[in-house]
Amino acid sequence: MSREAALAAFDEARDRFLAAFERVPDDALGFLKPGDELALGGLLPHVTWGLEQYGQLLDTIVAGGFGEMRKRLEPAELERIAAVVRRGIDAEGRPAELGSLREAHAHLAGRVRALPEADYEHAAPVFYGDAAEAHPTSAAVIMGWMTGHYDEHVPQIADLLTEAEAATG
Repeated sequence: MSREAALAAFDEARDRFLAAFERVPDDALGFLKPGDELALGGLLPHVTWGLEQYGQLLDTIVAGGFGEMRKRLEPAELERIAAVVRRGIDAEGRPAELGSLREAHAHLAGRVRALPEADYEHAAPVFYGDAAEAHPTSAAVIMGWMTGHYDEHVPQIADLLTEAEAATG
């Protein structure tokens, strides 16, 4: 897929995600399905965090000249985001979270647009966590991951909303 087609698909996936999330009433934001780790209102910071992480990763890849690197996440950061997504957001926090998602999306899209065309598919060997083997990671790969990430949560929003409505009668 060309860079421009991938960027268009990325924007369209964001729009589908935001349209689905817009249907969530404020009183359902804190709904947490029993046994789940992601509140309905936690989906927004969850997706934003992913966008931020992969935007930073792409920045690091480019700054490092597409050389080998290791991507580790600090345990404290993982605990922090796990608590946020488990708790979800409230009505007061929704506008700021929506702004953060739009900002993270724009950063990643802008970074991809700023790359020379030849570097869009240029992959760096990235070791994730304690992995023994590198995963070739490029802007094209990241765009695919993040577009898919938006899309995987669209039906989840609808499902959780249905369950939240059933739980509250």
